[in-house]
Amino acid sequence: MSEEANSVSFVPVIVGGNRGAYSLARAFYEAYQVKTNIISPMIIGPIGNSRIIKHYIQPGIDDLDHFFETIQQIGRDYPNMKKIIFGADDRYAELLIRTKDRFSDDWIVPYVDEAVFLRATNKESFYSICEKAGVPYPKTLVMDEFSLDLPFEFPIIIKPSNAIMYQGLHFDGKEKVFIGRDEKDLERIYHLVRENGYTDNLILQEYVPGDDTYLGVVTVYTSPRDKEIKLIAFGQILLEDHTPSAIGNHLTIWAREEKKIVASVQKLIAETEFYGFSNFDVKYDKRKDDYVFFELNGRLGVSNYYVTASGNNVAKYYVEDCIAKKKLGLTINKNEALFNMTPKNLLLKYVDSDALRKKVKELYKEGKVVHPLDAPFEVSPKRKFYVLASKFNYYKKFREHPPEE
Repeated sequence: MSEEANSVSFVPVIVGGNRGAYSLARAFYEAYQVKTNIISPMIIGPIGNSRIIKHYIQPGIDDLDHFFETIQQIGRDYPNMKKIIFGADDRYAELLIRTKDRFSDDWIVPYVDEAVFLRATNKESFYSICEKAGVPYPKTLVMDEFSLDLPFEFPIIIKPSNAIMYQGLHFDGKEKVFIGRDEKDLERIYHLVRENGYTDNLILQEYVPGDDTYLGVVTVYTSPRDKEIKLIAFGQILLEDHTPSAIGNHLTIWAREEKKIVASVQKLIAETEFYGFSNFDVKYDKRKDDYVFFELNGRLGVSNYYVTASGNNVAKYYVEDCIAKKKLGLTINKNEALFNMTPKNLLLKYVDSDALRKKVKELYKEGKVVHPLDAPFEVSPKRKFYVLASKFNYYKKFREHPPEE
């Protein structure tokens, strides 16, 4: 048991039950041997049959009165202890930000205010922030009404500017991000999202060439106390999910140092005045020999365990900064680790580059590979079976939706 956990007694609480929630709970357990309380509509695979999680099942989380009954129940279950609460995805992070003032003093809600959050995470305003800060971003057009007058060639990327509104919609043909091959495609996609209830602007973007391995993710921790960056952890994506509903979910991330992104990250944090954890989606643009920035997510990413695996436990940043009030220095991660959700031979099949295939084999040989849901302390046979099945399910997924490019 570490000294911080002894000197500061606290309880982690997470709203939502995805693999990002489990990854954060795992980080808390590995750093402090504490269990995490998860509020979720149901117990799904990533958080099921775990010895490090206590469940508070709440079907209608968006019903705020019910939600705060659960919050009060947790308060009664853990009196006289600091409680620190997180949202596992954009919707839940925004819920906590919107309702910050309804939490009593023994709760820590480690997020920025709503105005800062919305300005930084709305894709439309994010690109004007990039423009102002002098940070590279893809050529972009904001579309309110349908038009074929575009400042760039096909193929193009089409995505909602308002991710939270879009997340709440369910319809056939929904994709997280669309690729428009030609004018007919653009027209079809525009009408599809409009007819299914999406009313905000669409973002159209030039397609930056390069397969999954050109993509990157940057996780940043900025202290709310002195507004200084304390952690920058880069990950190069080696493989993404290409299932339409899950496109853009990182399956394999190589944590490593990347000097090219540091200055841009510093400019964006300064310009947005963002604090707490944020993560950026980026892509290496070989035409510019630089990374272009696609968006800022105002929370820990779903694949946050790549950061903990590289030796920068994300839970410790929250605890040491927000609870123990320690003075933290800046860490720019240089350690290597491989975060991988898929079987090794499937990964090697889809990574084209010889240098990257060699690197993957090397990291396996050195024992630097982690699966976020497959923790050594989890002993439940049901859980082990779930993790194995989810891993092998990627064979089927990639047969049906192989990576393009």
